Amino acid sequence: MTVAASLVRSAEHGTIRLERMYKATPARVFAAWAEPAARAKWDVPGRWIIAEQTFDFREGGCEVKRFGPVDDPRFVAETRYVDVVPERRIVYAYGMTSRGERISISLTTVELSPVVAGTHLILTEQVTFLDGRDNAINREEGLSSMLDKIGLGL
Repeated sequence: MTVAASLVRSAEHGTIRLERMYKATPARVFAAWAEPAARAKWDVPGRWIIAEQTFDFREGGCEVKRFGPVDDPRFVAETRYVDVVPERRIVYAYGMTSRGERISISLTTVELSPVVAGTHLILTEQVTFLDGRDNAINREEGLSSMLDKIGLGL
């Protein structure tokens, strides 16, 4: 019996909700997603790197990104943009693998609202973690790190 065949299959569901206030207009915050050079500055957690990435930010667009620690960019995310409303909303679905093994499937909504001080962002990710290969704590830490980096670049 192979390791994959003996693996106990499971699906753990979770919802992650993060909020940020940015001292920038919704147009500038939206551009952090929409412009390749701006996104490259924040699109991985912590000090990880992007080893390869395609860019197709538009409704119906598909992107593939390989990323991870400098010495082991083992993760691949395949993303499809489902709904894009400039300066207001981004909805995308993505699957993530690690070394070729699927670890999660997510549906993510990013909402941007203008406020007096700039932009209020709400990110909600509904995720299914597969076969114990990832978890909500790791994902929330990664997403939070990425949102913090957006703020530094505005």
